[in-house]
Amino acid sequence: MSYIFNPLNSQLDGNNIGGKGINLLKLSDDFNVPDWFALTTEAFNHYLEFNKLDEKIAELIAEVTDENLARTTAVIRNLILKGEFSTALKEQLYANLTEKDSFVSVRSSAADEDGETHSFAGIHESYLFIKGNESVTEHIKKVWASAYEERAIFYRRKNSLTTHPIPMAVIIQQMIDARSSGVVFTINPTNQNVEQVVISSLFGLGEGLVSAGLEADQFEVNKTTKEISSTINLKQTEFQHNTESGSGIVETELSEDKQNAPSLTDSEIIQLTECASRIEKQYRKPQDIEFCFDKNNKLYILQSRNITTAKEYGPAAGNHQIWDNSNIIESYSGVTSPMTFSFIRQAYATVYNCFSEVMGIPHKTIQQNQTVYSNMLGLFHGQVYYNLPNWYKLVKQFPGYNYNKSFMESMMGVKEKADSNDTEKQQSKARKYFVELPKLLKLVFGMGRKFIGLKKSVPQFNNHFETHYSRWAAMDFEKMAPHELMQVYEEMREKLLKNWHTPIINDFHVMVFYGTLKNCCKKWCNDENETLQNNLICGEGDIESTVPTRLLMKLAAEIKQKPELTELFSDNSPEELLQTVPQNPQTQFIADAVQDYLDKYGFRCINELKLEEPSLHETPEFIYQMLKNYLKMDDSLLDISALHEREKKIRKEAEEQAFSNLSSIRKRLFSFILKQARNGVKNRENMRFARTKIYGQLRLILNSVGQHFTEEQIIDEPQDIYYLTVDEVWDFVKGTAVTVKLNELIQLRKNEFNEYREAEENPADHFSTYGMAYHRNQFKNYNAPKQEPLEPGMLKGVGCSPGKITGTAKVVNSPKDDTELNGEILIAGRTDPGWVPLYPSVSGILIERGSILSHSAIVAREMGIPAIVGIPNLMKTIESGNELEMDGNSGLVKML
Repeated sequence: MSYIFNPLNSQLDGNNIGGKGINLLKLSDDFNVPDWFALTTEAFNHYLEFNKLDEKIAELIAEVTDENLARTTAVIRNLILKGEFSTALKEQLYANLTEKDSFVSVRSSAADEDGETHSFAGIHESYLFIKGNESVTEHIKKVWASAYEERAIFYRRKNSLTTHPIPMAVIIQQMIDARSSGVVFTINPTNQNVEQVVISSLFGLGEGLVSAGLEADQFEVNKTTKEISSTINLKQTEFQHNTESGSGIVETELSEDKQNAPSLTDSEIIQLTECASRIEKQYRKPQDIEFCFDKNNKLYILQSRNITTAKEYGPAAGNHQIWDNSNIIESYSGVTSPMTFSFIRQAYATVYNCFSEVMGIPHKTIQQNQTVYSNMLGLFHGQVYYNLPNWYKLVKQFPGYNYNKSFMESMMGVKEKADSNDTEKQQSKARKYFVELPKLLKLVFGMGRKFIGLKKSVPQFNNHFETHYSRWAAMDFEKMAPHELMQVYEEMREKLLKNWHTPIINDFHVMVFYGTLKNCCKKWCNDENETLQNNLICGEGDIESTVPTRLLMKLAAEIKQKPELTELFSDNSPEELLQTVPQNPQTQFIADAVQDYLDKYGFRCINELKLEEPSLHETPEFIYQMLKNYLKMDDSLLDISALHEREKKIRKEAEEQAFSNLSSIRKRLFSFILKQARNGVKNRENMRFARTKIYGQLRLILNSVGQHFTEEQIIDEPQDIYYLTVDEVWDFVKGTAVTVKLNELIQLRKNEFNEYREAEENPADHFSTYGMAYHRNQFKNYNAPKQEPLEPGMLKGVGCSPGKITGTAKVVNSPKDDTELNGEILIAGRTDPGWVPLYPSVSGILIERGSILSHSAIVAREMGIPAIVGIPNLMKTIESGNELEMDGNSGLVKML
């Protein structure tokens, strides 16, 4: 029987060489590993049997207690050390020790060592610079004996591992006379940063670091950028071969020139980082790697083991995905229901399939990219994120990728670029201008007819939409059965979602022309703050989403003409007004106006793209709260015509600034670009409002389904329907459900989503996942860009609506909270169209999240309200009552 495993013999079984041996075997083919072989676990079993020790040790182990552990293990080790090698074992061992004058290391390799969950690092013995048959034999016995060290048996008992027989193999490896040695962690063990490699190194042998605890240098390296952060420590001694005794190691004093010198050069650090990254990818888990550089500066990998304390696998697991909630948080803030996510995921897939068709992408290409279309979004802790790599893959299907990707990033509000998989991003200027530019021009010319056709297709889309919408709005969903409601839902998908071509063309139109306008303002008009394009778009008018707010402002102006009505609103809460106003003949005109408002816009709500949110039909008191706010405003602020004049003034000043810097040729081109951008943004906002209307109808359909399911005792209450997905609901109706115990499923999800709502820490706004997205990923942004330092008390965002004002901060987490406003500066994490009724009551708007094309920015410009979006740490920094100065041009906020 063979008791030796040599990696050069591929026919041998490598399953009996212990954890360290298996790891070395994995490394040997692809990395520079010193020559080695192993005594298998059978060799140890044979040794025990040959010396008749098996039963003796078993009896001693059976009697072990915490009190006699040290004494008993000492007896066992002594028995092992006194044993003899059999002739067969000696012959096989000596046959593999071919170079009699070579030094080797003798290391432990237990079967459960350096594995998935346990690490015996530092527990079992290892011996360095061993030479000669007899010496190697004696040190093998010492390694076997170390399996029964007191701390080793204690560790095994604590972790419920076998205490006898212990499957111990021994590694015999060529000894490297190291110049420098150390350990590489492929994640930062201190903060669990999976994007960093951490290297601890010193001069001489690694024993000084592992066992002696000598001071070592530390290098932190970013895996992507290869940026190195170094900490060079005073190193007074090193471990080297003990030449006097002829074997073993000795600690010696370092020369003065080495004591403060780095133990590794920058090129060696990068070489080691790249090697470590390749090793962890092979293992698919973070690694703790021992290495050394020899006297000729050659890198050797000595061993590698899993980092069992790693909470994340990081890049080692592969399948790198990048997630960003950018301006999607404006529509889906906080925890979003399974129902809403399931619907928008399907909607995005449907709409962007249409997008590709409209853009002339070949049918074959579209079919090949179905995985991209169906995975545009992700859900983490109940919060919606863009899957950025798939967005880049979508845009990359179109010619001119390296141009229009920046437009896409601008529209989405992406602050951290994520096209890391793009092999063309380091393209030459020649390629950019002579390959990519012609492709883009071809795309623009190809889309020219469609862009020109928007003048006709937008009204056609609106007519098509209103025809179907008015029919659905007239339906009484409460009287319809679930299967009938399902048919209406499917009709909505067929008639609208699959015919969403015009909004898609317009979105691309905006992406191109708004991006071009921004670039022209910067390059031609000396726009240092990059806000000129926003001011130029201001005051376009005819944006439907602002109409409801203007109606309420007009109603408030009428109420204000009668002091007794103003007093009525001042003295009563919104809930009281809801009850009393319709009952008083003097206020009947107000009740009628509110009812008319509800008939036209009752589908609206806060977070109005979240299906689970109650609409104004369910919370009409919100309208009275807005009226109360408006009644506190100065008369001039309720004057709609004055509002228009303010918008015109901003627009006129922006035009004067822009055109004063342009030549006649550039003026004509700039005018064309500006006109296209203005029309595109206006159409975009209006067609977004059409989307809001559809969500209102869908909400009514689902509420009706929830009511039916509750009446039939399928679920506990109507709102529980939102803890199911769209498919789960309709599958239950159709007979294709894989789970029919919906109530149990709902309770499970309720518990999970309540945990998300109560969590103290949410996923980062931008993060990466590796491997399985929900497994071993902490959703943290380890590579967040460093913010430029600002003066104390200063914040900076993106200025998107001009004006410099001073005022008092009012933090509003949700319009459901305290929405009593009177000219303060509104502070919010994000807003959606449902917040618009608050705007006339404030003097300025500061938003933590959002882009220059987000709804909050566009509506603020239309209303002439200074606004800044994308302000990092706004909600953590500003409190209600703080006095602020804000500049909507520069994006600067100053705490006074």
